[in-house]
Amino acid sequence: MRSSQRQSGFTFLEVLVGSALFLLVAVGVFGAYQLGLKVIGQSKNKVTAMAIATGELELIKSLPYSSVGIDGGFPDGDLESQKVKTVNGTDYTVDMRVDYVIDAADGLSGPEDDCPNDYKKAEVKVSWSSNLSGDIKITADIAPSNLAEECDEGGGILLISVFDAFGVPVPSPLIEIKDKDTDQLITNAIPSSGSHFFSVPTDTYKVEVTKSGYSSKRTYGIEEIVSPENPHLAVLENNLTDFDFSIDKLSSFMVEAVGPESLEYPPIPNASFDLRGAKTIGANEEEEPVYKYLETIIVDQSGQETISGLEWDSYAFTINDLDLVAIESPAGAEVSQPVGLNPDETLDIRLILQAENSLLTIVRDSVTLEPIFSADIRLYNAGIFYDVVQYSDEDGRTYFIPLENGSYNLDIDISGYQSYSGNINVSGDESIIIDLVRTE
Repeated sequence: MRSSQRQSGFTFLEVLVGSALFLLVAVGVFGAYQLGLKVIGQSKNKVTAMAIATGELELIKSLPYSSVGIDGGFPDGDLESQKVKTVNGTDYTVDMRVDYVIDAADGLSGPEDDCPNDYKKAEVKVSWSSNLSGDIKITADIAPSNLAEECDEGGGILLISVFDAFGVPVPSPLIEIKDKDTDQLITNAIPSSGSHFFSVPTDTYKVEVTKSGYSSKRTYGIEEIVSPENPHLAVLENNLTDFDFSIDKLSSFMVEAVGPESLEYPPIPNASFDLRGAKTIGANEEEEPVYKYLETIIVDQSGQETISGLEWDSYAFTINDLDLVAIESPAGAEVSQPVGLNPDETLDIRLILQAENSLLTIVRDSVTLEPIFSADIRLYNAGIFYDVVQYSDEDGRTYFIPLENGSYNLDIDISGYQSYSGNINVSGDESIIIDLVRTE
């Protein structure tokens, strides 16, 4: 009789499966162990940094009020702006900052406050960089013991407020206070409210206000403009200097220079004009106004130009070498000068120009009578030193203006067509149609 026997032990497959499971568990445990070490290390760094920051802040609180400040800064004092402390092999960088605070809660505010520096705000930031970097920051208000101590520091307050074209505060403008002689930045702020109190030593400062996508505004010195409308701002001892700036979103003109209606408004290549805003920044030695915007603009070969980055204003167009017949905005709607431009606006402007003599040239295919684009068209008269090359547009046109009364040579070239050479007498507004013969 056969008897069955139960075999003991593990098969090779069972050993492999068991080993794999063990490795998975071990790797997970090891990863968790490493993460735990990092968390513990980062927590240790934070605790140490907090202890350092708290100790530094307590040291600041123990100082006399007049000593609470950064050495060489404003307010001036006995504190270093930065130092490094090493604890348990880790370097901790300590950054300190002290600012004056203007607080209306003391019952005195604005121009009536002869001592506007009500108290100081001390900030201690401790940062580290090891396996994991980080930082902590704590602040404390340092108050003077009495009014006499509050007034002990020199300097004054510069209040800058920024509004848009409608008198609404502009959020988060960049306000820069600079040395009026060297243009070196002294301090700056980006106040969310659009207004900021600057605690600065007694002096005269250049102030500049900017914001991305907005116009800019600043003060000027007499070395730039004899009589500036916004001169550099003087800060007096223990006084408040208050000044408002207006900026707003930028706008643009899309300008088209064309000939008269009788010629169906042909574009005028390379026409130039002066564009001047109405806003001024002061007066020169002759007491003439100095305009904030005054530029000479030249349109492209298609008679068009986009003028961007313009401040809201009223603008006047002065045409060089041509007569301005009318201004339309948009095309077909005549407007008078100056042309008003609102914030965050794009206006289409058509300048209709004319001269005593001009020539409109139209180039076509001799068979299809379709216009020929980008033909090289040269008009010249050696006797008057006139020699201009232009290119036909999508309608086969190009417009020569201004011209003198007389006879001109006309040459036309384009690949795939026979060249043309001829003469034309120009007297008044002339036009000519040239039909070119294909060579292919």
